[in-house]
Amino acid sequence: MSNGPTHQWAAAVVVGAVCIHAEKDKQIKSARPVVGAVLAAKLTKLPDILEPAIHPNHRQFFHSIAFAGLLGMAGYKAYKWKPDSTLEEAIRFALMVGIGAYGVHLLLDASTPKSLPLIGAF
Repeated sequence: MSNGPTHQWAAAVVVGAVCIHAEKDKQIKSARPVVGAVLAAKLTKLPDILEPAIHPNHRQFFHSIAFAGLLGMAGYKAYKWKPDSTLEEAIRFALMVGIGAYGVHLLLDASTPKSLPLIGAF
């Protein structure tokens, strides 16, 4: 069963690999893969900050398939966004990493026996 450290390692590896792939055609290499991996390892805790695992049925809306769909739409919008400044580019990068880290967390939770609720109860 996946736990906090597993979530962190998986998010770091997946997001870091995506960052490496995104830079493969560029002539200049950057620290983005390392920064993305470290940021993803930290941000993958966000679902459990929003819905702490204080009881066995803690997975509600922010741990749901519906929220994963909203994340997908937000990720698509962030991917299509064409930033006009360096600050906007940094914000876009942080959004993409955060969405990726959150998505990895949800995928790992979906692979457990409890899985994810469709919408979650309020």
